[in-house]
Amino acid sequence: MTQELVQVATNDEKFAIDDVIGSGWLVTKKQWWPLLCILGVNGLVASLVPLASFVMGFGGAMSMDNIGLQLLMGFLSAVVAFTVEIGMMNVYLMALDGKKINADDCFRCIKFLPSYFVVALLSRMAIGLGYLCFIVPGVILQISFQFAGYFLVEKKLGPIAALKASWMICDGARWQLVLLAVVSYFIHVFGVLCFLIGAIPAFMVNSLANAATYRSLLAKTPALAHLMPPPPPPQLSEEAVLELLDYDSWPEHLKVSAQTPGTQTPGTQTPEAAAETPATPLEAPPASVETPVAPAAAPAAEQPPEKPESPQ
Repeated sequence: MTQELVQVATNDEKFAIDDVIGSGWLVTKKQWWPLLCILGVNGLVASLVPLASFVMGFGGAMSMDNIGLQLLMGFLSAVVAFTVEIGMMNVYLMALDGKKINADDCFRCIKFLPSYFVVALLSRMAIGLGYLCFIVPGVILQISFQFAGYFLVEKKLGPIAALKASWMICDGARWQLVLLAVVSYFIHVFGVLCFLIGAIPAFMVNSLANAATYRSLLAKTPALAHLMPPPPPPQLSEEAVLELLDYDSWPEHLKVSAQTPGTQTPGTQTPEAAAETPATPLEAPPASVETPVAPAAAPAAEQPPEKPESPQ
């Protein structure tokens, strides 16, 4: 099955809101059923820990005195939530690339879970302190660190390097990112107002638009050009392929070789012919080298002329 890439952000800006939202909507239409199944599986997995907490609380185990059990359940809930979060980042990137996605693709990034724990801890501590400093620094930090998980999943960077890379790609585009967050909020509200059913496609569109924004910002950040994949090799156009397949455009020596079995193009010969060809004689020595000259043969001794026979 051929892969179809989704093009994003083709203008001079680092990204365009209509481009990324359009990419999210296009991929949602194409991958609607797989994405819905993956979200359903993730919802069931994420609900296991709260369901277990409810059952234990109904039985009296989740009392205020049992702090250890409450901390354990909270830790398990965070592990499940972070696993689903980074797994969906991988799914969204695969969907943007036109790849086939499955539910198990969401759990292939579990190896990045420790690094994502560090990223979440550092970023949320910094964002919390930023909100305490008159809110504006917190908004800036939240906007700037939102793409760190993509660098963990796709580029396999460390936690600190991922946070730095996320900050770098947001340089010069933070006002656009704020506007994108506002537009995404209204898309979500509009989806909720559509009898709550529209909240699911609205969530898909916003999530895929966020992944497309990451791709566009990374492509427009020269300082991180080493993280970009190499360009694909040039492909022949349909006209060039037809010209190569056109027999009339072949050179004459190729036509002769194709028509006559066993013939070779000029300048080539078969191994059998090379074996039968006699060795090339050595070249004559240069004129500057004196070659011995064989002495001339002595003239034959002169014989006396024969006397004519006398008549009888």
